[in-house]
Order: sequence, then C-alpha cells, then structure tokens
Amino acid sequence: MESTTAVAALGALAHQTRLQIFRLLVRAGAGGMAVGRIAEALGVEANGRLTFHLKELVAAGLAASRQE
Repeated sequence: MESTTAVAALGALAHQTRLQIFRLLVRAGAGGMAVGRIAEALGVEANGRLTFHLKELVAAGLAASRQE
C-alpha cells in the first residue's frame, strides 16, 4: 500500500463513526449493507451526516457504493 493511500485510509478511520461503519461493512462481507441498516445498527438516522461519513470511506477507498 502506498503511503498516500495508507494516510487517507487511516485518516478516514480516525473518526469514531466511520470506524464503526467500516467494522459493520467488514462483518457484512461482499454483500454490503443498505444505508438504512447501517443507520439502524448505529442507532442514528439515515441523514446527511451518515451519508457524509459513507462518502469519506468511499473517497478513502475503504468502501464502495451501489444503488439497487
């Protein structure tokens, strides 16, 4: 892993909410999780704040998004 990639990934995971989301996604496996299920598991609303954290994980290369 290149150092710039590692710094981006570690920076994204340095936030408690993003770390919790990442752990949920790792446990979910390749099938992933819907935003609503992530919000439910964290006990938060599926609002702009959750979307912001998900976008940060995607930008750092730690998650991917898809629409179904």
